[in-house]
Amino acid sequence: MKKYSQLSLFSAGVSVAALLLASTAGFAAGNYKGENYKGEAMAAPCPVEKPLKDGFYVGAQVGYDSYRAAESYNLASGTLAANGSNTINATGWVGGLFAGYGQYFQDAYYLAGEILINTSGASQSNNGTFTSAGTSVTTNNKFSANTSYGVRVLPGIKLNNSALLYIPLGYMSASLKGTQTAASGAVSASGSKSQYSGAFVYGIGIETAIYENFSLRGEYTHTNNNSFSTGGVKWTPYDNQFMLGLLYHFA
Repeated sequence: MKKYSQLSLFSAGVSVAALLLASTAGFAAGNYKGENYKGEAMAAPCPVEKPLKDGFYVGAQVGYDSYRAAESYNLASGTLAANGSNTINATGWVGGLFAGYGQYFQDAYYLAGEILINTSGASQSNNGTFTSAGTSVTTNNKFSANTSYGVRVLPGIKLNNSALLYIPLGYMSASLKGTQTAASGAVSASGSKSQYSGAFVYGIGIETAIYENFSLRGEYTHTNNNSFSTGGVKWTPYDNQFMLGLLYHFA
């Protein structure tokens, strides 16, 4: 009787182990099919969504700047007279840091305040030649961007527990530089100016939780910078920016 009981327990243990092994293999293969004690089929458990947290956060971002600067110039020196207009497309990588505080309302709406600083490598230089009063004139223009900083608010709406759609609205001030030269033989004239140009910024973005206190955001913003000028040269720039950011939430 004792041997029979031990043999029965051993057989039952082998059966249970085999059942667990088969169930685990089926689940690992993505073909999970559970059964309850009655032998009825049970649905596979749904994965738990990573919640997108509110509260204080910091982050780093990297992306691409695409400046477009309309330029007009009227330069004169001695016998040299050069005037005209053109458009400069200054592009380059951009990266920066930001920090803010966000809060959900009524479990659906979102509002955050944020400060940020970026540094840009956007730059473009062009050369040209034209004839004025029978004299050949060579021109060169250059436009570049450097550091920018700003404040903004991010109203948004929750798409689900893990994702948020938001609209960045705020004010950015960017360090911009424009240079225009014209030369004919030994005679030349130029205009150059570096200036922080402020502007209203707006766009659209999406943020999603990826792991524990971390989330990922992607956004597009547009900035209409204020015009700046020196002597007979004037620049009117704007920027289209695409950014990808990684956030850490302290909550």
